[in-house]
Amino acid sequence: MVFSKKNKVYLWTIDEQEANEINKTRESQFLPNIKLPDNIIVEKKFSRQIKKNDIVITAIPSRFIEELTDEFIAHQIEEFIIVNASKGVEHTTLKTVWETVMDKMPKVKFANLAGPTIAREIAEGLPAKAILAARDIGLLFQLQQRLENDLLKFEFSRDIKGVELASSLKGLIAIAVGIADGLGYKTNIFGIIMTYGVDEFVTIMKFLGVYHKTAYSIAGIGDLITTCISENSRNRQFGKLLAQGYSTEAALQEVGMVVEGVSMAKTVNKLAKFNLSIPLISCVTRIIFEDVKDIRKELMNTLNSMSI
Repeated sequence: MVFSKKNKVYLWTIDEQEANEINKTRESQFLPNIKLPDNIIVEKKFSRQIKKNDIVITAIPSRFIEELTDEFIAHQIEEFIIVNASKGVEHTTLKTVWETVMDKMPKVKFANLAGPTIAREIAEGLPAKAILAARDIGLLFQLQQRLENDLLKFEFSRDIKGVELASSLKGLIAIAVGIADGLGYKTNIFGIIMTYGVDEFVTIMKFLGVYHKTAYSIAGIGDLITTCISENSRNRQFGKLLAQGYSTEAALQEVGMVVEGVSMAKTVNKLAKFNLSIPLISCVTRIIFEDVKDIRKELMNTLNSMSI
């Protein structure tokens, strides 16, 4: 919707029936009561050929990114611009979306879009600021010219992997804030969780050899705070449901959309073998994947044992 202010936008769906329904109602099930502008054309994916200078925005669950690259290759589309808004890391290889895409499609020009950008707020016409991360400086200026407008402004970064990691990890901390919310705690505990959360971002980023100061950017702490305090955050909603007694599966079903923090929790479990000091994130993964009988005790014992 924001990018359609200056561009013609084609919104691709999985099937033609869904495309026809959105074209008819001008509304998506994920943003009820928000009307899509007329210059957004909804169609089944790969209904048209992608050209070299076209910008493709990927905003799908990160676990489907590799499958999507295979589809591009199958359609002989391998040289274009990707602006990735998907959050997550492949949990068996620890590859980010950037690494997954570039391994398969080296001719693609790749940028990552991240930051405090809650979808509902942007759709309602409220302003936001995000980070565009790319190795190609010329690409950053090109994207700024084509995509930036009065509602969405950009900062630049060349640290693609750091931006991706920060925006992926934040979901785990938002789940922790949701758990605290579901237990009846308020801002005192939320602030503690966010502070310890950023510290654990830095621990993980240093271990993975990434520029850790990106954790303090708007892609890191900015996105983290927004996701933790927003009532529209899926990660926070999911955590709140866990604290209210829902199982992981039931909570995911209730949220009704992808909760990327859960996918990231699977990835972080892989890092447990390296004895990293990430007690808060480890606590969240236990609550998600193990049958923790007393969530209140688990969370508070973890927080009370920590210091920076």
